[in-house]
Amino acid sequence: MQTSYIYSASKATALSQMLLNCTDIERLLVAESGDDLQSALKETYLASYLVRVPNENMSLAIEETLSHAKKLIHRITPQGDMFRIMWVQYDIHNLRVFAKATAANYSYEDCLPFLSERGIYSSQYLHEHVEAGTLNRLQIGWQEAYDAAVQVVQGGDLSALDGVLDQLYFDTSKRIVESVGDSFMRKYFQTLIDLYNLKSRLRHLKNESISLEPKFIDGGTFAAGQVETLDGVTAMFKQFGGVSYWAEALEEYQTVGNFTKVDAKAADYLLITAREGSYDMFSSASLVLYYLKCRQSAANIRTIVVGKNSGFDTASIRDNLRIAYVNE
Repeated sequence: MQTSYIYSASKATALSQMLLNCTDIERLLVAESGDDLQSALKETYLASYLVRVPNENMSLAIEETLSHAKKLIHRITPQGDMFRIMWVQYDIHNLRVFAKATAANYSYEDCLPFLSERGIYSSQYLHEHVEAGTLNRLQIGWQEAYDAAVQVVQGGDLSALDGVLDQLYFDTSKRIVESVGDSFMRKYFQTLIDLYNLKSRLRHLKNESISLEPKFIDGGTFAAGQVETLDGVTAMFKQFGGVSYWAEALEEYQTVGNFTKVDAKAADYLLITAREGSYDMFSSASLVLYYLKCRQSAANIRTIVVGKNSGFDTASIRDNLRIAYVNE
């Protein structure tokens, strides 16, 4: 690996120390909603972004931090394209927005509040190809998948829309991972597939009358036959972090049908995977870990601000925070 890669990993590790820390969280938790909370936000890493967005809008500032992290990773990494599996999910999100908008005859401007600029392509450039019917110039199979997505939206089956575009994400990401040949990105992507398959199967077993597509994504570390039953799914979950790691989240889902904690645990497990990989300074894992920490910091700020503005008590807000990898 190139010497410059050691620099990029070291820089990412240093930058991660500037993200949200425990002191920041405690300050935000005791702040009163309104001016006091806005003042507390300006004491965090978000400060320099708040002053650059209209009306110091928190959501816009957070999007700026994540877009900046993406651009930074691409700039300081010897092979920036290997991280496209991190960004293509936002292109797929934008295609989902455009498919819904096309069916409703909405304009690009109508879509702007719902779009992300963290994709491989800018949202405007992507929309130009949507309008021209030339998405295959960007990636193989995108036009056919988009046309299918528009058809299912017009048919009113939004769950089928998710299935079409989820499959597109994994198909595209497989090509990216195969083309870059990076060992950590391959492991990271396998973990994404495994967690997707487990969550999808868990949902199906809870609601067997609902047919969820795609049923199983190939390319992970286990076969579909290993998760046919609830016991099989539960046993497989435990291979990703241990029995106690998933216990509370799985129990809550089985009891009340709330998937929030399962999703949070899955997201945290990706952090675990990146953290373990980052011990190797010659691995791309440090850059992945940095971005995931940026995303976790953003999620925690949103949780606190939304909770405060909604009148939730501190204990309830704290219970929804993801603090496993927050800086001390």
